[in-house]
Amino acid sequence: MTLHRLRLINLQIKQFQRHYSSKQLIKEKVSYTATVNLPKTKFSNKLSAAKRDEIERNLLATNFQKFYSYQEELKDRSDYVLHDGPPYANGDLHMGHSVNKVLKDITIRQNFMNGKRVNYIPGWDCHGLPIEMKALAEGSKASPIEIRSKCLNFAKEALERQKSGFKSWGIAADWDKESSTYQTNRSGYVSNQLKMFKEFFEKGLVFRDLKPVFWSPSSKSALAEAELEYDNNHVSPSVFLKLKIDDKKDTFAIIWTTTPWTLPSNQAVCYNPSLEYSLVHLNGDSSKKYLLATALIQSFSETTGNSVEIIETIQGNSLSGFKYRHPIDKETILPFIPGSHVEDSKGTGLVHTAPAHGPDDFLISLKHKIPIKSLVNEEGRYSSNAPDFLVGKHVIEEGNELVISKLEDDLLFKGTFCHSYPIDWRTKKPVIIRASEQWFMNTDSLKTKAAKEIEKINIYPKVNAEANRKMLMAQVQKRPYWCISRQRSWGVPIPVFYKKDTKEVVFNSEILSRIINLVNEEGSIDFWWSKSSEEIISPELLSQLNISPDNIVKGSDIFDIWFDSGTSWSSVLGPNKIADLYLEGYDQFTGWFQSSLLTSVAQRDCAPYKSLFVHGFTVDEKGLKMSKSLGNVISPLDIIKKYGTDSLRWWVAAHGTQHMSITVSDKLMQQSSESVSKIRSTLRYLNGVVGTRDDNQILDYTKTTFLDKFILNALYKYANDVQNSYNLFEYNRVTSLIQNFVVNEMSSTYLHLIKDSLYCGSDEELHRIKGVLRECYKILNKTIWPITPFLAEESWSHFDSTGPFYKNNVSIESEWENSEAEQIVNEALSLKRRINQTQSTNSWLLKCSVNCSPEEFEKLLKLHTNEGEFISNSELCEILQVGSLRLVTGSESSIDVLVEETPLCPRCRRFGCLQGGVCERCLSVMKSKGF
Repeated sequence: MTLHRLRLINLQIKQFQRHYSSKQLIKEKVSYTATVNLPKTKFSNKLSAAKRDEIERNLLATNFQKFYSYQEELKDRSDYVLHDGPPYANGDLHMGHSVNKVLKDITIRQNFMNGKRVNYIPGWDCHGLPIEMKALAEGSKASPIEIRSKCLNFAKEALERQKSGFKSWGIAADWDKESSTYQTNRSGYVSNQLKMFKEFFEKGLVFRDLKPVFWSPSSKSALAEAELEYDNNHVSPSVFLKLKIDDKKDTFAIIWTTTPWTLPSNQAVCYNPSLEYSLVHLNGDSSKKYLLATALIQSFSETTGNSVEIIETIQGNSLSGFKYRHPIDKETILPFIPGSHVEDSKGTGLVHTAPAHGPDDFLISLKHKIPIKSLVNEEGRYSSNAPDFLVGKHVIEEGNELVISKLEDDLLFKGTFCHSYPIDWRTKKPVIIRASEQWFMNTDSLKTKAAKEIEKINIYPKVNAEANRKMLMAQVQKRPYWCISRQRSWGVPIPVFYKKDTKEVVFNSEILSRIINLVNEEGSIDFWWSKSSEEIISPELLSQLNISPDNIVKGSDIFDIWFDSGTSWSSVLGPNKIADLYLEGYDQFTGWFQSSLLTSVAQRDCAPYKSLFVHGFTVDEKGLKMSKSLGNVISPLDIIKKYGTDSLRWWVAAHGTQHMSITVSDKLMQQSSESVSKIRSTLRYLNGVVGTRDDNQILDYTKTTFLDKFILNALYKYANDVQNSYNLFEYNRVTSLIQNFVVNEMSSTYLHLIKDSLYCGSDEELHRIKGVLRECYKILNKTIWPITPFLAEESWSHFDSTGPFYKNNVSIESEWENSEAEQIVNEALSLKRRINQTQSTNSWLLKCSVNCSPEEFEKLLKLHTNEGEFISNSELCEILQVGSLRLVTGSESSIDVLVEETPLCPRCRRFGCLQGGVCERCLSVMKSKGF
């Protein structure tokens, strides 16, 4: 007979007892209920949305508001510095913000639990194009001062909304104290940034030069690599063009380009001396010869449909001294120049070179002293220096077709090419490479030291650490210089002046001191646009510099926002402090991680951080990036209203640390809500048992049972596993450990098995169990507090109303580690599963026997000391949840389980009752209680 069948018979016995006397039953039920130790608590099992919101707001106004300042006062603790990467103050909060800020807050709270004093100063990036675009209507005309005023007001409003949202998520910081937050537009921050620029200038690390940079015609500004996105389906024209080789009768070089608009700026053709080239006839026409790389003849023929006949092969180095005629200005003779960047993987092995429009083109031209010919203005239109038919035309929108049309007679093929192409991350429109006068930081001189620093830092999650290290290393290594200037109004001006006649830079310590004093006096740097050069520098200083007021002009460039935010470590942490952690999305390898590293290496020869934590980006359940145009945006505010803040935080912890694409869906939010609800139910039950802190529930480990020791051992291992996972930033594993402990070790095992002793046992049993559960309650609150602080603090308020949870020192004891108790109870649980599958042959005396090994028998004997007798009050009976059993030794050890068909005790519903009353155990307990 299965144990399930035994339980059915027990149920029949209970039903039989109910027929004795309904009046007697009611009387007994009332009296027995008064003798039973039922959990009691005011901690609600479920909350309405309104009640949950009320509790969260109350906690924010009390416990949460005081936490950060409280922990700052713990002077005996060592600091843990988490430097906040500043979000843009340019709009409402989205799911990406929730991932970033909640991960930071979990880290803050966990390090506090580790005995640290956390230094976390939240900040905002208040400058830059994202804010300027939102503050100004498309195409609106305004003066720089008007633009700055609108941007400032917009940023202030957005910042306050974001701050309110961060506070509502329970993010621990001193939000209302100005010195405990930072903004890139505050006067102190700006002054510090200007001082750093002066240091770099004096070290020769920043310079002004004409170089090709990514340029956004739609934004009318240079862009950094980090400000680019890529359109993988961009379609460009694809043309193969013949260029007449000078002094070679009827001989032409073949070039290929997807940017015909750059051909007016062509100044050379590059070849690779190590490649083999061929002179060929096309389509059987022997009157003309064409030059291209031998290895690319087949692809050229397949793409263009031209048949090719090889006449002669020559080595690339023999092309030295070749010249050709410009594709548009046929009177201009230009050189062939060698270049190792030329490959035989695509095109023709002969590369059209326009130094104003390509980094490789620029560097090779610089080497060969070929001047830069720039024909494109800041709007992306051809300037007055361009050929007449192009002047004023937009290079991409009109220029490509106009140039192709002009060169119709020289085209060998015209088609299209679908490829990945850079676009402006804000306007979503194509960018170009354009030479312009810009300020640059010489990152080439910083690479070696930066690489050494990258090797030393810790990167989390560990599973992606080396791949991410290589990514950061590659981004730094491939960057010869960093364009730090932008052509906008909303930002920090690069504080230099120029002589009108010579374009010479005018900048020194005295001028900078004047500028910084004005910043501090006026509270902003707006005066750069409202005051004249003479007013800023002063007539006296200009006279000392021997410069006429009529011969000086202010610079019109502002700093790249990555220079703004990349110097934040200096302003926020000070010159000597290094952050323990930077925590941002993986896109910051090309952004803040890199700019912070380079500026710190430049000033103090070390990285600004010891560790990096890298998280992914939110996508919808189809894997698509969230955007308003797709209509798939989910607001954190909507999630909180529906599921509560802790459910949002649990989702971040469970999904934000393991994948680069973090899925947001109602299904996952529902699962997170259910997980939090299960924890809440367990905490409520534990609170109902342990009562308040005033109750005498001190654990005496020497009086605990094996089952108690089993759960305390599980609690010890659980707490250590959670701690280790927190330390490795494996917050997804933390959530799994919490769920497993709550559902399995706690609810399904220990709480299920001790209910009889808890409800119906003696005062000694109750005191012992309360002592055990009190430790479980404390540790469970501690392990969930970093992730679900609202739930932990609400729970704790029902246990200790005198103060918040975070003021308590909750620890585990080494004596709880007990592998013997774990093995013994696990044997009993294994036996329980086997008994469930065992059949009984006696229908009246319900009995089943199970064989076990001598080793198993030895362990089980510790739970059931009376060998050979049927007894009902052993730990083994309690774990197996049977009426009585005996252990029998022999050639094969066995367990006999016995359940007799006698009326069950009306109080405990477990043991057989005495004549006309309760069972012997319950009678003894009731007498001790005075019943």
